[in-house]
Amino acid sequence: MSRNLDNLKRLFQKLQARYGGDDAIVLQVKQALEFREAFESRHSWWFAPRHERRSGRAPERQLDPVSGS
Repeated sequence: MSRNLDNLKRLFQKLQARYGGDDAIVLQVKQALEFREAFESRHSWWFAPRHERRSGRAPERQLDPVSGS
């Protein structure tokens, strides 16, 4: 999990406690949080520690046999 996601979660919790769940800003932060969580779950290897990324544990790209890319 990235630092950005942790910060968004903390911000969302603080704003929700202060202004309630129906406030426009709270809803915007909630939407950003959900987007970031979905993004990071699809691309979790991007957010792995650097030594894990260099070790070759990242998913391999699938090559298109027709175009070669």
